[in-house]
Amino acid sequence: MLRPSVECWITRPLREQPHVLLLHAPERPGVRPALWQPVSGGIEDGEDPIEACLREVREESGLDLPPEALATVVEDVTLVFNADRALRKFVYAAVAPPGRITLDLREHDAHQWMAADAVAAALTRESHRAMWELAEPIVRTIAASGQSETGSG
Repeated sequence: MLRPSVECWITRPLREQPHVLLLHAPERPGVRPALWQPVSGGIEDGEDPIEACLREVREESGLDLPPEALATVVEDVTLVFNADRALRKFVYAAVAPPGRITLDLREHDAHQWMAADAVAAALTRESHRAMWELAEPIVRTIAASGQSETGSG
């Protein structure tokens, strides 16, 4: 089954290096171990990927992003895990707006602003590591400029 989904790598520019918001999803026995991940989720019927990304950011972090804050990392890629499971991903990056992180405790039990250099080591899912590899240069670029690249997604 091909499930459309979004992923958003949110950064906070800091002098020494950008930091990236990772959310901790607790273990779901029999389903998956605990893991760190970016904001992510499914695209609902009738939503376009940008609308889904903005909704997921709001639901999972409490942050409100305008559409122009999103920089496109990957417009449309399919990741196949097995014969029964595949994800169609749309991946974005954005500079965090002012505000506190407010978690949806049904999905995540903690968050961390992690130094960009440490993100890859914290990610246990191969799909997250692959998307971070693509997102990292964009995250560093938008963090250095202090804002997302306008018109890029």
